[in-house]
Amino acid sequence: MNKLLIRALFFSIIIGCMGVFSTYYLSIQVGEQLKKQSYLKLKNIAKQVSIRFQDAIDMSVNDLQALQAFYSSNLQNLSQDNFDRYMDIVNIEKRHYIQALSWVPYIVAEDRKIFEANIKIKHPNFNITERTETGKLIVSNNKSYYTPVTFISPYDINKAAQGFDLSSNSIRRASLQKAKNTGQITATSKINLVQENEDSYGFLMIAPVYRTNVSATTEAERSNFLIGYATGVFRINNLMENVREKADKEGLILTLVDVESDNGGLLYGNGNESTAFSFDLTIPDRRWKLDVSLNEGLLRDIESPRIAYWVLISGIMISVLLALCIYGLQVVIYRSQHIKKLGKQLKDQNNQLEETVEERTKLLEQKNVLLNEHVEELTQQRKRLSALMIESKVAKNDAEERAKDLARSNKELDEFAYIASHDLKAPLRGIDQLANWIAEDVEEGNLNEVPENIRLMRSRVQRLDSLLSDLLDYSRANRQEYKLTQIHCNELIEELFSLIAPPKGFQLHVKGNLPDFLTVSAPFEQVLRNLLNNAIKHHDKNNGNITVSCHEEGVYYKFFIEDDGPGISHNNHINIFKMFKTLKPRDEVEGSGMGLAIIKKIVKYYGGYVSVESEIGKGSIFCFTWPKNITECKSDVTLQELVSEV
Repeated sequence: MNKLLIRALFFSIIIGCMGVFSTYYLSIQVGEQLKKQSYLKLKNIAKQVSIRFQDAIDMSVNDLQALQAFYSSNLQNLSQDNFDRYMDIVNIEKRHYIQALSWVPYIVAEDRKIFEANIKIKHPNFNITERTETGKLIVSNNKSYYTPVTFISPYDINKAAQGFDLSSNSIRRASLQKAKNTGQITATSKINLVQENEDSYGFLMIAPVYRTNVSATTEAERSNFLIGYATGVFRINNLMENVREKADKEGLILTLVDVESDNGGLLYGNGNESTAFSFDLTIPDRRWKLDVSLNEGLLRDIESPRIAYWVLISGIMISVLLALCIYGLQVVIYRSQHIKKLGKQLKDQNNQLEETVEERTKLLEQKNVLLNEHVEELTQQRKRLSALMIESKVAKNDAEERAKDLARSNKELDEFAYIASHDLKAPLRGIDQLANWIAEDVEEGNLNEVPENIRLMRSRVQRLDSLLSDLLDYSRANRQEYKLTQIHCNELIEELFSLIAPPKGFQLHVKGNLPDFLTVSAPFEQVLRNLLNNAIKHHDKNNGNITVSCHEEGVYYKFFIEDDGPGISHNNHINIFKMFKTLKPRDEVEGSGMGLAIIKKIVKYYGGYVSVESEIGKGSIFCFTWPKNITECKSDVTLQELVSEV
C-alpha cells in the first residue's frame, strides 16, 4: 500500500478514536447530570410524602387534644349521649386516618359494679374485659383499678374493643402510667388492635384528663386527681394509605420504623437496607423514622439512563462515518494525482510511439472517462459529508435547546413552589392560632367563643383546600392541547350565566350580536365563566345587572363584562390580578384569590391582555382580548414570566 494511503488511514483512525473518546466522555457527563437531577426530584417527592404523613399525625394529635379539652370542661356530663353528640360535630367517620376516638375512665375496684351497671343501661352486654395469653377476650379478674374503653366512635367497626381494660396489657399500661405522671399526651409502641379480627398493627395516643378545679403539678397530685383518658386508636396501614398512593406512583418503597421501640421497631414495610432518603417524624413521646428506597426498575433507570446510551451510540456512529469519509477523501485525492501522472506519461509516449497513437488515444479517452467518474464520485462524497455536518450541527443545537428548556423548567418549578408555599403558610398559621384560642377558652371554661372559632377554623381549612385546587388549576393552565371548536358567543354566555345559577335579582344583558368564530373552547369558556362568577360573587346587593358586549380590535375580539357592583379602588387595579390577592379579609370572602391570576395567565398565553376600569360605587368593567385566529396569535409565554408579573 502506498505510504500516502497508509498515512491517510492512520489519520482517519486517529480522528475516529478522538470522536469515540469525546462521545464516551459526553455520555458519562450527560448520565451523571441526569442522575443528579433524578435524585433531586425524587428527594423532593419523598420529602412531600413525609410532610403529608406528618400532617396526618399532627391532625390526629389535634383531634385528640380537642377530645381531651371536651372532657376536661364537661366533668359532670360524661354520658354516652354527650360523647355521641361531640363525635357528630367532629364527624370522625370522614377522618380516614383515625381508627377510633374513645373515652377511658379511671375506675377503682369498689366502683366497678356500679360503673358496669350504668353502662349496661345502653349496652346490656358490657363487661370490663382483658385478653388471655392466647388472645381470647374474657371478663377481667379483680384488680385495684381498671381503665376500660367505655365510649368509642365509630362504634360499629370498633365495638369489639368496648370494655377492654387497657391496663391489662403491659405496653398499654406503661403508656397510661407515663401519661398520668407527666400530664402529657403519650403514644404506645406497636400493638395488636383489639377490634381487629386478624393481625393488624397499630398504636394508641393517650391524653390524661384531670379534675380542672384543682392544681395537679406533681406525680402524686396527678394520680389523685386523674379521672380518665381520652384515647385515639390508629391503624398504621390507614395512616400510610394516603402517602402510599403517591409513593407507588413514583416507584418509591416506604418503610416506617419506631426508633425507640422495645418490641420490634419495624412498623410498616420490609425493612429495606438500601435506603435512599430518611426523614424523622414527630409523634408524642416517641420518635419515628420514614425510610424511602427505590424499586429496582426506578433505580435501574436512574443509574443507567437510556439517553446516555443513545448519545454514546450516536456519537460512535458519527465518529466512524466521519473517519470513513476522511479516508475516502484521501483515497480520491491520491487516485486523482495518480491519474494526472499517467496522463503526462501518456503524452510523452505519444511523441515516441507514433504507430500506437490511435491505441494510446483510445486508452487516454478511457482514462479520462474514469477520471470523470472519480471526480463525480468525489463530488457526491463531498455532498454526503456536508449533509452529515449539517445533521451534526442540527443535533447539537437541539441538545442545547433541550438543556435550556430543562434548566428553565427547573427554575420555574422552584419559583412556583416558593410562591405557593408562601401563601399556603398563612391559613395554616391562622388555623394554629384558632386552635390555641380554643384550647385557652376550654382551659378557662369560657366556651362562648369556641363555636365561632371552630367555624373560622373550618372556613380556613376549606380555603386552604380551595387554594390547593386553584394552585393545581393554575399550574395546569395552558398545558393541555385543545381542539378548535366553532363558538357561538351569544348562546355560550347565556348558557354559562345559567350554569352559574345567580340569585333571582341578577339579570344578564347582551349588547348586539356577539361574534361566532373558531377557537379553543375550554380556556375561552373558563375566562368568561370566572368573570361572570366574580361579577355576581363580589356584588354588594341582592340584585344587579351584568352586561356583556364585544367589538373588533385588529386581529382580536375585545370582550367587556360590566357590572353595577361596589366597584374597585384605583389603587387595587393591579393587585387583583396577582396570585392569592383578595380585597376582603380571607374569612369574609369565598375563594383563594387565584381566579383573576388564572384568567390573566390564559389570556396572555393566547397573545391577549386583560384589564379593569372601575371606581368605588360605580361598578366595574373587565375587558379582555381574544384572537380571531387562534393559530396565528398564540404567545410564547413561560410560567416564569407570568409568575414574575403576578
